[in-house]
Amino acid sequence: YAVDLKTGLQFWRFPDKASTANPFFATPELTSDGSQLIVGGFDKKLYSLDPKTGKSKWQFTQAHDKWIGGALVTDKMIYAPNADYNLYALNLQGILQWSFQADQAIWGNAVTDGTNVYFGTLGKKVYAVDASTGKQVWVQNLDGAILGSPALGKDQTLYVGTYGGTVYGLNTSNGQSVWSKQVTSWIWTGPILDGTNLYVGDANGKIFAFPLSGSGQPWSQDLSGSIIGSPLVNGDNIVVGTEAGNLYLINIKDKSVHPISVGGKIYATPVAAGDLILVAPTGGTSPMEALDKSGAVKWPFNPPK
Repeated sequence: YAVDLKTGLQFWRFPDKASTANPFFATPELTSDGSQLIVGGFDKKLYSLDPKTGKSKWQFTQAHDKWIGGALVTDKMIYAPNADYNLYALNLQGILQWSFQADQAIWGNAVTDGTNVYFGTLGKKVYAVDASTGKQVWVQNLDGAILGSPALGKDQTLYVGTYGGTVYGLNTSNGQSVWSKQVTSWIWTGPILDGTNLYVGDANGKIFAFPLSGSGQPWSQDLSGSIIGSPLVNGDNIVVGTEAGNLYLINIKDKSVHPISVGGKIYATPVAAGDLILVAPTGGTSPMEALDKSGAVKWPFNPPK
């Protein structure tokens, strides 16, 4: 869907007729010039849509399984991970440049530092491949499947959360572990950085803040419901949703917690859009709601019949 941020009304939808057999799970990504919206579906197709009209510009159809992770879009390339074990590298016209076959399905987004592309797999491995050629640079085994996306720090460290309940910091030059922290349960998605702390939630409903330097103190908060999506850093707040249908605004400075009840389970990561926080509950009365920074609902999105 394309939705007006001011009114919550629909601009367009794709396809016009929905199919429950082919849902869209991956997060759509805009190209830097705003001319294409890249999104993959369960129908094994990667689409380029016109952001103004929702019409298809091109389709990449060489993948063999569903698209779960969103595409990484740079100025010249699209790096799209597929559940068929492959990372596909396309140019902005949708032409395949290279593909890299990993050991297992890739569910999370990839990240890049301009030299390498980094991603994790359900086979407990993290890969670095050359962004230009697709050649493997290194591979590292961890203690659990990587379902979410890695996060790149400014100090050449790649942070990864695992289903084994560990957050790792890997050296981007060789993949060696230089930092690790244990949480209380499995990690569904990737950690988030704000330059000072690393934030990550686990399946026990606990959110952790780990300082990136030796001067800060780690802290945690117990929330209600498993944390499936990544936290969102929004000004002075960490915004995090849970499977119990709650959205939490956690003040970074005083650690105060402001809970907001949202209809439906929150699996997706909240998104900041100007002064709004967008939340997409599953099984609620609306597929998306826009909240202000205090948590008050500005509008619900209700698709027309």
